[in-house]
Amino acid sequence: MECKIVNHLREIAQDLDGSKVALPLAMKLRAAELVLHLMVRRKNFGLFVILGWMRKWHRYLDRPDSEQDIFARHRLNIMDTKPGERRRYDVSATVNFDGAILIDRRGSVVHSGVLIEGLRPRLVAEQVNPGRFSDLSEQFGFETKVHARHLTAIASSYVFKGTTVFTVSEETGAFHVFESGVIMHHH
Repeated sequence: MECKIVNHLREIAQDLDGSKVALPLAMKLRAAELVLHLMVRRKNFGLFVILGWMRKWHRYLDRPDSEQDIFARHRLNIMDTKPGERRRYDVSATVNFDGAILIDRRGSVVHSGVLIEGLRPRLVAEQVNPGRFSDLSEQFGFETKVHARHLTAIASSYVFKGTTVFTVSEETGAFHVFESGVIMHHH
């Protein structure tokens, strides 16, 4: 299983080659590695992670359930954790939460279970790929139909400049990486 994760990380590194997002590749790969390890341990969950979160975007954030925002009180730095390591407060504790996990530019997980609102995915899609499309999934370039989590995630990667965004589909188990409103990796 570890070999599959290593191979998948190599693919992600290749797909992110030439990325214009200034976050360190090592940090992007660590975030991806944490998600991939979680995907091995757990099945049928959805996940939405924004790497590179900045406090200035706080107006887009809402907390529907403060008990799900476990990292507001218990910070964790993804660069200081080992993938697969279990702690009381780690990313695996959030798989049953709705909402996003936010990681700042230093690698600290600062929020979990939060809503990201007001992004207007239709307007983002028009900026990224103008034209006539049957729906937002097609316009953003997804191979299959996606829903709110993925549309919010890809729009987030565009609106929140300089971020790398990861999703896992609860329905299909598909893993995506987005930057600047573009699908950089899918598996």
